[in-house]
Order: sequence, then structure tokens, then C-alpha cells
Amino acid sequence: MKKLTLALLMVILLLSACISAPATPQANRPVVMVSISPQAYFVQKIAGDLVEVQAMVGTGDNPHTYEPTTDQMRKMADAQLYFSIGVEFEAAWLPRFTAANPNLKIVDSAKGVVRLPAAPSENGEEAGEPDPHIWLSPSRVKQISANMAAALAELDPDNAPVYEQNLAAWLQEIDQVDADIRSALLGISRNVFLIVHPSWGYFADEYGLQMLAVEQEGQEPGPDDLAKIIEQAREHQVTYVFTQKDVNQKLAQSIADQLGGAQIIELDPLAHNWSENMRYVAAQLAAALN
Repeated sequence: MKKLTLALLMVILLLSACISAPATPQANRPVVMVSISPQAYFVQKIAGDLVEVQAMVGTGDNPHTYEPTTDQMRKMADAQLYFSIGVEFEAAWLPRFTAANPNLKIVDSAKGVVRLPAAPSENGEEAGEPDPHIWLSPSRVKQISANMAAALAELDPDNAPVYEQNLAAWLQEIDQVDADIRSALLGISRNVFLIVHPSWGYFADEYGLQMLAVEQEGQEPGPDDLAKIIEQAREHQVTYVFTQKDVNQKLAQSIADQLGGAQIIELDPLAHNWSENMRYVAAQLAAALN
């Protein structure tokens, strides 16, 4: 009887402890918003489950024309931190985010990153605005990640050692991705690739490739400019046309047909799993350039 009473008492104590226990840190995690999905991946690598992160622009979305949803604006009201990166929609929307949430701290995750000019036009003239696709360069992602880790440590100083440790591991992973890309591209016989939308200029710059872009500053070429691009593609023996979801697929198909049935490959600059995506792109480019 005494044993039964003792057992019941232990059960009651355990239940009481569960009911009265404070919420776990995960239930009260800081909310971090980012502009694009690859940034969310970087935050997850650095913070793990210590923060809740949400991207405004996901894979398949167009950051040039994007507008936040009602649900995203509701989540923004609860956010403590926003990582910008320099994509087009930020200029119009960041002031609205801070107006909706005066306590929101906006951190430029691209601080200190060297930007390249946008893809030059067919006649060689450089575009006025810099290329925004800095997250497609491993060396630049290192700087972006360091900026993020510093901001997270400031937001949540109790977990600063965790962020520092995770950053170190993530930087090593970036080095491995870089090594894998270089290995994939080793021995390619050409270095010029044709792409409809010029998303991969930083990747090309980092790995000694030349990106021949069809669009210039988001605009499709006129007939004369397109004819010159086709001529250049033939000169470089292009047999692949790279595209992405949010571009004119009929244009890509027309170019492929004019190149004698070139293969069309879709790349996603906004894929969430950055490491996997960068390796995939390297493999596709290696196939196109051999």
C-alpha cells in the first residue's frame, strides 16, 4: 500500500512539473525575417532551432516584382530582426516593414560585399545598377554569413557562443562546396554559357566563366540584339540554353531552336538548399561546357 501511495505521489509530482514548467526556449524563439530563401538557409545553418526564420521571396517567386502577402506582414509584426540583401523589392518595402513594426531591426547582410556591375549589354555598355545576385558566390556568402552571425549574437547574446561555433562549421561547409564546384568544372573545354536572365554573373566571375545574357536590366532584346546574341552563341559553340521559372520560356525555346535544337536547362537562383543547388548548377554547367 505504501509503495502504491508513493508511486501515485511521484506521478502527481511529475504531472505538476510538466504543467507548471516554463515554455521552452524554442517556444519563445526570436523571429527573423529575410528577403530570399537562400538567406533563410544561411540563418538556419548559423542559428539552428534557436530562431524562427521566414523568407519573403521563395523559390519560383520573382524578387523584381514581389509583394508580401497578408500572412507575411502579420509575421513581420512579430519579428525582431530583418536581414536585407539588396534585391529590388526592398527599396519599396523596407520602410513599410519598419512602419508596421517600429521595433524591427534591419541589418544589411551584404555589408562589406564587393558587388559587380550588372551584365553588360550586347554592345559592351555596363548597366547602371549593380548585379544583386551576390548569394551565388561562395566567397561572398562567407561575408554575408559573418554579418548574420554578428547580428544574431547581438540579438541573442546568451547564445552567442553557439552562433560563433555554428558559423565556423558553416564556413567550412562553404569551403567544401567551393572545392566541389572547382572539381566539377575542372577540365571544361569552353567557358562561355548562354542564359536568358543574368542571375549567375557572380558564379561566373568566381570560377572564370563568361555569362552571355539574353536579357539586359530585366528587358528582353529586340530582334537586332537577339540576332547578335545568337551569332555570339554560335561562335562559342553553345549547345545549352539556361533559363529559370520566371522568364519567357517561349524566348528560351526560340533561341534553342535557332541554335539547332540546343538543350534547355532550368536553374533556380532562389533554391532554398544553397549547398545542394550550387553543386547542381556546377554539374549542369560542366556538362554544357564540355
